[in-house]
Amino acid sequence: MRVVKQTDRYVILDDVLPPEQFELMIEYAARNDYARNPRWIKPWDLGDEMPWQTGETVYTRGKSLHAQDPRKAYPTGMAVDLLIKKILDSKFYRERVPDTYVTDDEGRFAGAYTYYVHPRWHASWGGELMIVEDVLGRPLLPEKRHMRNGRVDTVKETWDVLTKDDLSQLLMDGATSTEFVFAKPNRLVFMVGGVWHRVNVVKRNAPFARAAIAGFFLTEADDTPFWR
Repeated sequence: MRVVKQTDRYVILDDVLPPEQFELMIEYAARNDYARNPRWIKPWDLGDEMPWQTGETVYTRGKSLHAQDPRKAYPTGMAVDLLIKKILDSKFYRERVPDTYVTDDEGRFAGAYTYYVHPRWHASWGGELMIVEDVLGRPLLPEKRHMRNGRVDTVKETWDVLTKDDLSQLLMDGATSTEFVFAKPNRLVFMVGGVWHRVNVVKRNAPFARAAIAGFFLTEADDTPFWR
């Protein structure tokens, strides 16, 4: 595993797993069952196609999953354990995740990661991870009024999910530098909480899917304080 680029907001790592383990990861990704979420996941636009997803695997830090919880607890005995162990053993996770991450979403997310597990990729096929390097922060977003359970609440630092005009204006005014991360196989990207990012569209001429294992580091403020 080698560091390609490291800043105080994200780290890009290549050759994360040795070749024989990466082959097992490719087979793991290929044999999973996938489905599209029938609900609208708000970060995506209505015109976007929801990504194909499989089930979640969580590192519970000694806590127990409920019997009805559909998620798998690490270790699972499957190839995904190789990646999770690599993340947990990494210097980046051990030194930075528990204590020093800037959080967002009312303290729920401490950070995020994505790992590319397709056998090969081409720079012309799209699917890049675009990371906004400017420190924008959620406080620049407006408040919204929301009614539920017979009462009107104020939701702070959010955006119009239908038009995203306020989010667009935030990015137009504040984003001056963006890191363009290609979806290179066996690449792992860590991001601290609060880093604005998006995934570019995969072109239709790509011969196979852009496959990624993505997840979040959760703080103790989460209702179920698991890393997943």
